[in-house]
Amino acid sequence: MRNMKIQKINVNNVRYEGKVSWWFYLIIIVVAAVLLPIIIFSAFVDTNTFALVVCLLVFTAVELFCIPMIFNNYVELNNQELIIVLGFIKKVIPYSDINEISVTNDSSAALAASLDRIKIRFRNKFDIMVSVENKEDFLNKMKKYIPNTVV
Repeated sequence: MRNMKIQKINVNNVRYEGKVSWWFYLIIIVVAAVLLPIIIFSAFVDTNTFALVVCLLVFTAVELFCIPMIFNNYVELNNQELIIVLGFIKKVIPYSDINEISVTNDSSAALAASLDRIKIRFRNKFDIMVSVENKEDFLNKMKKYIPNTVV
């Protein structure tokens, strides 16, 4: 797993690497371990075209969606906004829209590859959950960027 914790982008920006849990890697490995034999069997032994196409589509979709989440996974703080990147997804959130920040283990869908999460609540009661390697430092920095927010 990655050891990078915090990376300074420039004087005002700080990047926190996203946390990736073991179970996220397991999903990628299990999908490959289950579907690759079926793909090989369908292609060469049974020549079941329907099974081959379905398995290839599921395998490709899961792997192409999940693998980038491991390598392109960070939260960046700058003077104006919070930037969340997970795989192909990028969210830019102005600090003025943030009402509350809390620690959670909620398993709902999130912009996080770990259950060790930080929930960010917005004015419109919308939540986003992220997971960063150095959670305590991230929360302390957030207090500085948005001092009137409940943390």
